[in-house]
Amino acid sequence: MSTCFRVLLSCLLTSLAILLAPPAQAMTVLAVDLPQLVQTSELVLHGKVVAVQSRDRRADGHGVWTEMTLEVTDAWKGGEVLKVSPARVGKRFTWAHPGGLRSDGLMVSVPGMPAFAVGEEVVVALEKTAQGYVTCGGPQGKWTVQTDKQGKQTVRREMPDVHFLLQNRQTGAVAPTNPPVANAKTLAEFKADVLAAQKAAPLPVVAPIPVQRVK
Repeated sequence: MSTCFRVLLSCLLTSLAILLAPPAQAMTVLAVDLPQLVQTSELVLHGKVVAVQSRDRRADGHGVWTEMTLEVTDAWKGGEVLKVSPARVGKRFTWAHPGGLRSDGLMVSVPGMPAFAVGEEVVVALEKTAQGYVTCGGPQGKWTVQTDKQGKQTVRREMPDVHFLLQNRQTGAVAPTNPPVANAKTLAEFKADVLAAQKAAPLPVVAPIPVQRVK
C-alpha cells in the first residue's frame, strides 16, 4: 500500500465522516512533502474544474462520494495515462473523494478534505486506488492557482481543519508537527519543482507504524 493512500486511510479512520459536521471537526493526517507526493502520484494535472457531482453509492456498499472533473491544461506527470501529449489542451479527467450530498438531501462531510468549485483553476496530485483516483495525501494533493490583474499566476495550498503528524523514517514513530508553511509560488516555479521531484532519487521506504496491542 502506497504512502499517500495510507495517508488517505488515516484521514478516514481519524476523521469519521459525519452528517452536517460542525466547524470544530478536524482531520489528522501524516505530513507528506512535495517529492513524496509527486513520486507516489500517478498523475499531476493543471487545469480548470468543470464539474462537481455527488454520487450516492450506498446501495452498492460504497458510501457517498463526490466526483470532480478537470479540463486539463497541462499534465505535469502521467500524460501517457491520458493518452494524449502532456501539452494538449482540453482533455478531461475525473476523480473522486469520500463525502457529498446523499440522495435524501443530507450532507456527508469528511472534515479537512479539499473542496473544489466549478471554474476553479487548480493543480492536483492524483493516485490510483481500488476505488479509483483520489487526491494523494488527502487534502495535501490540491493547490489553487490564482491570477492577478497583471496576469501573474501563483499557486497556494490551504488546508484548514487539518492537524498534522510527522513520521520518523527510521523508526516509523509519529508525533504532532506544525502545518506546512503556505508560501505562494509562481505557477512556473511550482511546475519546475514538480518536474524536479520526478527526476530525484526515490525516497526510502518509511518503516511501518508500530501497533501497540492491548492485552
